[in-house]
Amino acid sequence: MKFNLVRRKACTADRPIVRHVPARLAGAMLTFALLVGGSTVPAADFVPPNIVVVLADDQGWGDLSISGNTNLATPAIDSLARTGARFDRFFVCPVCAPTRAEFLTGRYHLRGGVLDVDAGRLNLDEQTIAQHFKAGGYATAIFGKWHNGSQWPYHPNARGFDEFYGFPSGHLGDYFDPVLERNGQLVRGKGFITDDLTDHALEFITTNQARPFFCYVAFNTPHSPMQVPDRFFAKFANAELKLRARSPAQESIEFTRAALAMCENIDWNVGRLLRRLDELKLANNTIVIYFSDNGPNKPRWNGGMKGIKGSTDEGGMRVPFFIRWPGQIAPGLQIPQIAGAIDLLPTLTDLAQVPVANRKQLDGLSLKPLLLGTTRPWPDRQIFSHWGGKVSVRTQRHRLDSLGALFDLNDD
Repeated sequence: MKFNLVRRKACTADRPIVRHVPARLAGAMLTFALLVGGSTVPAADFVPPNIVVVLADDQGWGDLSISGNTNLATPAIDSLARTGARFDRFFVCPVCAPTRAEFLTGRYHLRGGVLDVDAGRLNLDEQTIAQHFKAGGYATAIFGKWHNGSQWPYHPNARGFDEFYGFPSGHLGDYFDPVLERNGQLVRGKGFITDDLTDHALEFITTNQARPFFCYVAFNTPHSPMQVPDRFFAKFANAELKLRARSPAQESIEFTRAALAMCENIDWNVGRLLRRLDELKLANNTIVIYFSDNGPNKPRWNGGMKGIKGSTDEGGMRVPFFIRWPGQIAPGLQIPQIAGAIDLLPTLTDLAQVPVANRKQLDGLSLKPLLLGTTRPWPDRQIFSHWGGKVSVRTQRHRLDSLGALFDLNDD
Protein backbone atom coordinates (compact mmCIF):
# COMPACT_ATOMS: atom_id res chain seq x y z
CA MET A 1 0.00 0.00 0.00
CA LYS A 2 1.18 3.52 -0.73
CA PHE A 3 -0.31 6.15 1.54
CA ASN A 4 0.28 9.68 0.26
CA LEU A 5 -0.55 13.01 1.79
CA VAL A 6 0.70 16.54 1.24
CA ARG A 7 2.81 18.05 4.01
CA ARG A 8 1.62 21.34 5.45
CA LYS A 9 3.54 23.82 7.55
CA ALA A 10 2.38 25.23 10.85
CA CYS A 11 3.84 27.07 13.78
CA THR A 12 2.77 28.19 17.20
CA ALA A 13 3.95 30.91 19.54
CA ASP A 14 4.74 31.29 23.21
CA ARG A 15 5.00 34.35 25.34
CA PRO A 16 8.61 34.94 26.47
CA ILE A 17 9.32 35.32 30.16
CA VAL A 18 11.97 37.99 29.61
CA ARG A 19 12.45 40.67 26.99
CA HIS A 20 15.71 42.00 28.41
CA VAL A 21 18.65 40.02 27.06
CA PRO A 22 21.80 39.64 29.21
CA ALA A 23 24.78 41.28 27.55
CA ARG A 24 26.87 38.11 27.56
CA LEU A 25 24.18 36.05 25.86
CA ALA A 26 23.21 38.73 23.37
CA GLY A 27 26.83 39.33 22.43
CA ALA A 28 27.30 35.62 21.88
CA MET A 29 24.79 35.68 19.05
CA LEU A 30 27.15 37.80 16.99
CA THR A 31 29.74 35.04 16.66
CA PHE A 32 30.04 31.29 17.01
CA ALA A 33 32.23 30.10 19.88
CA LEU A 34 35.06 27.84 18.74
CA LEU A 35 35.10 24.73 20.87
CA VAL A 36 37.89 22.43 19.80
CA GLY A 37 37.58 18.66 20.17
CA GLY A 38 40.69 16.78 21.13
CA SER A 39 42.23 13.64 19.65
CA THR A 40 43.93 10.71 21.30
CA VAL A 41 46.61 8.14 20.55
CA PRO A 42 45.36 4.53 20.70
CA ALA A 43 46.74 2.40 23.53
CA ALA A 44 48.52 -0.78 22.55
CA ASP A 45 45.81 -3.05 24.03
CA PHE A 46 42.87 -0.98 22.83
CA VAL A 47 40.37 -2.81 20.59
CA PRO A 48 38.76 -0.26 18.25
CA PRO A 49 34.96 -0.33 18.61
CA ASN A 50 32.69 -0.64 15.63
CA ILE A 51 30.38 2.33 15.01
CA VAL A 52 26.75 2.15 13.87
CA VAL A 53 24.95 5.49 13.50
CA VAL A 54 21.24 5.44 12.68
CA LEU A 55 19.71 8.75 11.60
CA ALA A 56 15.95 9.16 11.08
CA ASP A 57 14.45 11.82 8.82
CA ASP A 58 11.72 14.14 10.20
CA GLN A 59 11.16 12.06 13.33
CA GLY A 60 10.33 14.28 16.29
CA TRP A 61 11.39 13.88 19.90
CA GLY A 62 7.88 12.68 20.66
CA ASP A 63 7.73 9.97 17.98
CA LEU A 64 8.99 7.25 20.32
CA SER A 65 7.27 5.37 23.10
CA ILE A 66 10.17 6.04 25.44
CA SER A 67 9.36 9.75 25.16
CA GLY A 68 5.92 9.02 26.58
CA ASN A 69 4.01 8.63 23.34
CA THR A 70 1.36 5.93 23.87
CA ASN A 71 0.19 6.20 20.26
CA LEU A 72 2.95 3.84 19.12
CA ALA A 73 5.49 1.29 20.34
CA THR A 74 9.21 1.46 19.57
CA PRO A 75 10.82 -1.23 21.75
CA ALA A 76 14.07 -1.62 19.79
CA ILE A 77 14.94 2.07 19.75
CA ASP A 78 13.79 2.42 23.37
CA SER A 79 16.19 -0.37 24.33
CA LEU A 80 19.14 1.76 23.29
CA ALA A 81 18.20 4.30 25.95
CA ARG A 82 17.66 1.64 28.61
CA THR A 83 20.92 -0.17 27.88
CA GLY A 84 22.94 2.97 27.13
CA ALA A 85 22.79 6.71 27.60
CA ARG A 86 20.01 9.17 26.81
CA PHE A 87 20.59 12.88 26.31
CA ASP A 88 17.68 14.94 27.60
CA ARG A 89 18.38 17.98 25.43
CA PHE A 90 20.10 17.13 22.18
CA PHE A 91 19.86 19.71 19.38
CA VAL A 92 20.18 19.48 15.63
CA CYS A 93 19.27 21.89 12.82
CA PRO A 94 15.70 22.78 11.80
CA VAL A 95 16.10 20.92 8.48
CA CYS A 96 17.93 17.86 7.23
CA ALA A 97 20.95 18.77 5.06
CA PRO A 98 22.47 21.17 7.63
CA THR A 99 22.13 18.56 10.40
CA ARG A 100 23.90 15.98 8.26
CA ALA A 101 26.69 18.45 7.51
CA GLU A 102 27.19 19.13 11.21
CA PHE A 103 27.32 15.43 12.01
CA LEU A 104 29.82 14.84 9.21
CA THR A 105 32.19 17.66 10.16
CA GLY A 106 31.75 18.56 13.82
CA ARG A 107 31.30 22.15 12.66
CA TYR A 108 28.34 24.46 12.22
CA HIS A 109 26.76 23.91 8.81
CA LEU A 110 27.24 27.51 7.68
CA ARG A 111 31.01 27.07 7.90
CA GLY A 112 30.92 24.18 5.45
CA GLY A 113 28.73 25.80 2.82
CA VAL A 114 25.53 23.79 3.43
CA LEU A 115 23.12 26.68 3.84
CA ASP A 116 19.78 24.97 3.33
CA VAL A 117 18.15 21.85 1.91
CA ASP A 118 18.52 23.23 -1.63
CA ALA A 119 21.46 25.59 -1.22
CA GLY A 120 25.09 24.57 -1.02
CA ARG A 121 27.21 21.44 -0.96
CA LEU A 122 29.70 20.45 1.70
CA ASN A 123 32.86 22.37 0.87
CA LEU A 124 35.74 20.25 -0.33
CA ASP A 125 38.10 21.60 2.30
CA GLU A 126 35.88 20.16 5.05
CA GLN A 127 37.02 16.83 6.46
CA THR A 128 34.29 14.31 7.22
CA ILE A 129 33.93 11.83 10.04
CA ALA A 130 34.22 9.05 7.45
CA GLN A 131 37.58 10.35 6.27
CA HIS A 132 38.91 10.28 9.82
CA PHE A 133 37.69 6.74 10.47
CA LYS A 134 38.92 5.52 7.09
CA ALA A 135 42.37 6.93 7.84
CA GLY A 136 42.15 5.10 11.17
CA GLY A 137 41.76 1.74 9.43
CA TYR A 138 37.97 1.42 9.47
CA ALA A 139 35.75 0.10 6.70
CA THR A 140 33.26 2.90 6.06
CA ALA A 141 29.79 2.89 4.53
CA ILE A 142 26.63 4.96 4.23
CA PHE A 143 23.23 3.51 3.43
CA GLY A 144 20.48 5.98 2.59
CA LYS A 145 20.21 9.72 2.24
CA TRP A 146 23.41 11.77 1.72
CA HIS A 147 22.15 15.31 0.89
CA ASN A 148 25.52 17.05 0.94
CA GLY A 149 26.41 17.10 -2.76
CA SER A 150 25.46 14.70 -5.54
CA GLN A 151 28.30 14.88 -8.07
CA TRP A 152 31.94 13.97 -7.71
CA PRO A 153 33.96 15.21 -5.81
CA TYR A 154 31.07 16.01 -3.42
CA HIS A 155 29.76 12.46 -3.65
CA PRO A 156 29.98 10.25 -0.51
CA ASN A 157 32.48 7.92 -2.18
CA ALA A 158 34.78 10.94 -2.49
CA ARG A 159 34.23 12.01 1.13
CA GLY A 160 35.57 8.96 2.96
CA PHE A 161 32.88 6.32 2.41
CA ASP A 162 34.08 3.08 0.83
CA GLU A 163 30.52 1.94 0.23
CA PHE A 164 27.44 3.96 -0.72
CA TYR A 165 23.98 2.58 -1.34
CA GLY A 166 21.12 5.06 -1.38
CA PHE A 167 20.51 8.43 -2.98
CA PRO A 168 22.74 11.52 -2.87
CA SER A 169 19.89 14.05 -3.10
CA GLY A 170 17.47 15.04 -0.36
CA HIS A 171 14.18 13.54 -1.47
CA LEU A 172 12.56 10.61 -3.27
CA GLY A 173 9.12 10.51 -4.82
CA ASP A 174 8.45 6.80 -4.28
CA TYR A 175 9.60 4.52 -1.47
CA PHE A 176 8.83 1.20 -3.15
CA ASP A 177 11.45 -0.18 -5.56
CA PRO A 178 12.97 3.28 -6.14
CA VAL A 179 15.88 4.08 -8.41
CA LEU A 180 18.93 4.27 -6.13
CA GLU A 181 22.68 4.38 -6.53
CA ARG A 182 25.42 2.01 -5.50
CA ASN A 183 28.91 3.46 -5.68
CA GLY A 184 28.12 5.66 -8.65
CA GLN A 185 25.97 3.16 -10.56
CA LEU A 186 22.19 3.45 -10.83
CA VAL A 187 20.34 0.41 -9.48
CA ARG A 188 16.76 -0.53 -8.72
CA GLY A 189 15.91 -0.78 -5.02
CA LYS A 190 14.10 -3.83 -3.72
CA GLY A 191 10.89 -3.35 -1.77
CA PHE A 192 10.29 -0.66 0.83
CA ILE A 193 13.29 1.62 1.06
CA THR A 194 13.87 1.49 4.83
CA ASP A 195 13.87 -2.31 4.73
CA ASP A 196 16.15 -2.31 1.68
CA LEU A 197 18.68 0.08 3.22
CA THR A 198 18.76 -2.07 6.34
CA ASP A 199 19.35 -5.19 4.25
CA HIS A 200 22.45 -3.61 2.74
CA ALA A 201 23.68 -2.38 6.13
CA LEU A 202 23.33 -5.92 7.51
CA GLU A 203 25.34 -7.25 4.57
CA PHE A 204 28.08 -4.68 5.20
CA ILE A 205 28.27 -5.50 8.91
CA THR A 206 28.48 -9.22 8.19
CA THR A 207 31.14 -8.79 5.50
CA ASN A 208 33.31 -6.58 7.73
CA GLN A 209 32.80 -8.35 11.05
CA ALA A 210 36.50 -9.20 11.34
CA ARG A 211 37.66 -5.58 11.15
CA PRO A 212 36.48 -2.30 12.68
CA PHE A 213 33.71 -0.65 10.68
CA PHE A 214 31.84 2.66 10.58
CA CYS A 215 28.28 2.09 9.37
CA TYR A 216 26.09 5.15 8.81
CA VAL A 217 22.44 4.20 8.25
CA ALA A 218 20.72 7.36 7.03
CA PHE A 219 17.03 6.54 6.79
CA ASN A 220 14.78 8.92 4.85
CA THR A 221 11.60 8.21 6.81
CA PRO A 222 9.17 9.37 8.21
CA HIS A 223 9.86 12.13 5.67
CA SER A 224 7.14 12.41 3.02
CA PRO A 225 5.81 10.87 0.79
CA MET A 226 3.80 9.11 3.48
CA GLN A 227 4.26 5.58 2.20
CA VAL A 228 4.61 2.47 4.35
CA PRO A 229 3.99 -1.28 3.91
CA ASP A 230 0.46 -2.50 4.66
CA ARG A 231 1.50 -4.62 7.60
CA PHE A 232 2.76 -1.54 9.46
CA PHE A 233 -0.09 0.77 8.46
CA ALA A 234 -2.83 -1.72 9.39
CA LYS A 235 -2.39 -1.01 13.10
CA PHE A 236 -2.96 2.71 12.57
CA ALA A 237 -5.54 2.76 9.76
CA ASN A 238 -8.41 3.49 12.12
CA ALA A 239 -6.52 4.07 15.34
CA GLU A 240 -7.74 6.60 17.87
CA LEU A 241 -4.83 8.86 18.77
CA LYS A 242 -4.92 9.60 22.48
CA LEU A 243 -2.06 12.08 22.32
CA ARG A 244 -2.49 15.00 19.94
CA ALA A 245 -0.51 17.97 18.67
CA ARG A 246 -0.04 21.04 20.81
CA SER A 247 -2.68 22.72 18.60
CA PRO A 248 -4.99 19.82 17.67
CA ALA A 249 -6.79 21.82 14.98
CA GLN A 250 -3.54 21.98 13.02
CA GLU A 251 -2.97 18.22 13.07
CA SER A 252 -3.88 15.94 10.19
CA ILE A 253 -4.85 12.64 11.79
CA GLU A 254 -4.30 10.72 8.55
CA PHE A 255 -0.80 12.14 8.18
CA THR A 256 0.03 11.34 11.82
CA ARG A 257 -1.19 7.77 11.47
CA ALA A 258 1.09 7.25 8.48
CA ALA A 259 4.05 8.88 10.27
CA LEU A 260 3.59 6.64 13.32
CA ALA A 261 3.44 3.56 11.11
CA MET A 262 6.67 4.64 9.44
CA CYS A 263 8.29 5.12 12.86
CA GLU A 264 7.30 1.59 13.88
CA ASN A 265 8.85 0.34 10.64
CA ILE A 266 12.07 2.15 11.53
CA ASP A 267 11.99 0.50 14.95
CA TRP A 268 11.58 -2.94 13.37
CA ASN A 269 14.65 -2.29 11.23
CA VAL A 270 16.69 -1.00 14.16
CA GLY A 271 15.80 -4.26 15.87
CA ARG A 272 17.19 -6.16 12.90
CA LEU A 273 20.48 -4.27 13.17
CA LEU A 274 20.77 -4.95 16.89
CA ARG A 275 20.00 -8.64 16.43
CA ARG A 276 22.68 -8.97 13.77
CA LEU A 277 25.25 -7.46 16.14
CA ASP A 278 24.18 -10.00 18.77
CA GLU A 279 24.32 -12.92 16.31
CA LEU A 280 27.85 -12.00 15.22
CA LYS A 281 28.90 -11.40 18.85
CA LEU A 282 29.81 -7.82 17.99
CA ALA A 283 27.40 -6.01 20.30
CA ASN A 284 29.78 -5.60 23.23
CA ASN A 285 32.33 -3.74 21.14
CA THR A 286 29.99 -1.71 18.96
CA ILE A 287 28.89 1.84 19.67
CA VAL A 288 25.32 2.30 18.44
CA ILE A 289 23.80 5.79 18.09
CA TYR A 290 20.25 6.76 17.24
CA PHE A 291 18.98 10.27 16.55
CA SER A 292 16.91 12.33 14.10
CA ASP A 293 17.78 15.20 11.78
CA ASN A 294 15.06 17.68 12.88
CA GLY A 295 11.63 17.91 14.47
CA PRO A 296 8.40 16.40 13.13
CA ASN A 297 7.41 17.28 9.56
CA LYS A 298 3.87 18.22 10.60
CA PRO A 299 2.08 18.99 13.88
CA ARG A 300 1.63 15.90 16.06
CA TRP A 301 2.30 15.07 19.69
CA ASN A 302 5.81 16.24 20.62
CA GLY A 303 5.78 16.69 24.36
CA GLY A 304 4.08 20.09 24.15
CA MET A 305 7.10 21.75 22.57
CA LYS A 306 6.70 24.81 20.36
CA GLY A 307 7.52 24.49 16.67
CA ILE A 308 8.00 21.74 14.10
CA LYS A 309 10.50 21.09 11.33
CA GLY A 310 11.80 24.38 9.95
CA SER A 311 11.59 26.17 13.30
CA THR A 312 14.51 27.24 15.50
CA ASP A 313 12.29 26.64 18.53
CA GLU A 314 12.57 23.51 20.67
CA GLY A 315 10.06 21.46 18.70
CA GLY A 316 11.98 21.94 15.48
CA MET A 317 15.42 21.09 16.85
CA ARG A 318 15.30 19.01 20.02
CA VAL A 319 15.44 15.35 19.02
CA PRO A 320 15.93 11.96 20.66
CA PHE A 321 19.54 10.90 21.07
CA PHE A 322 20.64 7.53 22.45
CA ILE A 323 24.08 5.94 22.52
CA ARG A 324 24.95 2.40 23.63
CA TRP A 325 28.33 0.82 24.29
CA PRO A 326 27.99 -2.20 26.60
CA GLY A 327 30.53 -2.35 29.39
CA GLN A 328 31.65 1.23 28.78
CA ILE A 329 28.52 3.40 29.01
CA ALA A 330 26.37 2.71 32.06
CA PRO A 331 22.90 1.39 31.16
CA GLY A 332 20.08 3.83 31.78
CA LEU A 333 22.42 6.81 32.04
CA GLN A 334 20.51 10.09 31.66
CA ILE A 335 22.58 13.12 30.72
CA PRO A 336 21.08 16.59 31.33
CA GLN A 337 23.86 18.63 29.68
CA ILE A 338 22.99 20.18 26.32
CA ALA A 339 24.63 18.65 23.29
CA GLY A 340 24.18 18.57 19.53
CA ALA A 341 25.07 17.11 16.16
CA ILE A 342 28.31 19.11 16.13
CA ASP A 343 29.51 16.96 19.05
CA LEU A 344 29.34 13.60 17.29
CA LEU A 345 32.59 13.74 15.29
CA PRO A 346 34.74 14.72 18.29
CA THR A 347 32.89 12.26 20.53
CA LEU A 348 33.12 9.20 18.30
CA THR A 349 36.74 9.77 17.29
CA ASP A 350 37.61 10.25 20.97
CA LEU A 351 35.82 7.08 22.08
CA ALA A 352 37.37 5.08 19.23
CA GLN A 353 40.78 6.69 19.72
CA VAL A 354 40.89 7.71 16.07
CA PRO A 355 43.27 10.65 15.52
CA VAL A 356 41.73 13.85 14.20
CA ALA A 357 44.17 15.89 12.14
CA ASN A 358 41.67 18.59 11.30
CA ARG A 359 42.78 21.58 9.32
CA LYS A 360 39.98 23.61 10.87
CA GLN A 361 38.78 24.09 14.40
CA LEU A 362 35.79 22.06 15.49
CA ASP A 363 32.71 23.65 17.02
CA GLY A 364 31.69 20.48 18.83
CA LEU A 365 32.94 18.96 22.07
CA SER A 366 33.77 15.37 22.91
CA LEU A 367 30.99 14.05 25.13
CA LYS A 368 33.24 11.22 26.34
CA PRO A 369 33.58 12.60 29.91
CA LEU A 370 29.79 12.70 30.27
CA LEU A 371 29.35 9.23 28.78
CA LEU A 372 32.11 7.44 30.71
CA GLY A 373 31.83 9.40 33.95
CA THR A 374 35.41 10.62 33.92
CA THR A 375 36.17 13.67 36.01
CA ARG A 376 36.49 16.84 34.04
CA PRO A 377 34.90 20.27 34.46
CA TRP A 378 32.10 20.67 31.93
CA PRO A 379 31.91 24.09 30.24
CA ASP A 380 28.93 26.41 30.45
CA ARG A 381 28.56 26.22 26.71
CA GLN A 382 26.41 27.83 24.03
CA ILE A 383 24.86 26.01 21.06
CA PHE A 384 23.86 28.11 18.06
CA SER A 385 21.13 27.40 15.54
CA HIS A 386 20.51 29.02 12.18
CA TRP A 387 18.04 28.56 9.35
CA GLY A 388 16.27 30.85 6.93
CA GLY A 389 17.95 33.97 8.31
CA LYS A 390 16.85 33.16 11.87
CA VAL A 391 19.34 32.53 14.65
CA SER A 392 18.80 31.20 18.16
CA VAL A 393 21.26 30.32 20.90
CA ARG A 394 20.98 27.98 23.88
CA THR A 395 22.82 27.62 27.13
CA GLN A 396 22.13 25.03 29.79
CA ARG A 397 19.35 27.18 31.23
CA HIS A 398 18.30 29.73 28.61
CA ARG A 399 17.22 30.02 25.01
CA LEU A 400 17.44 33.31 23.13
CA ASP A 401 15.15 33.15 20.11
CA SER A 402 15.38 34.86 16.74
CA LEU A 403 13.15 37.72 17.92
CA GLY A 404 15.30 38.52 20.94
CA ALA A 405 13.03 36.83 23.48
CA LEU A 406 14.72 34.97 26.33
CA PHE A 407 13.24 31.78 27.77
CA ASP A 408 14.16 30.04 31.03
CA LEU A 409 14.25 26.35 30.10
CA ASN A 410 14.06 25.22 33.71
CA ASP A 411 10.86 27.11 34.53
CA ASP A 412 8.97 27.42 31.24
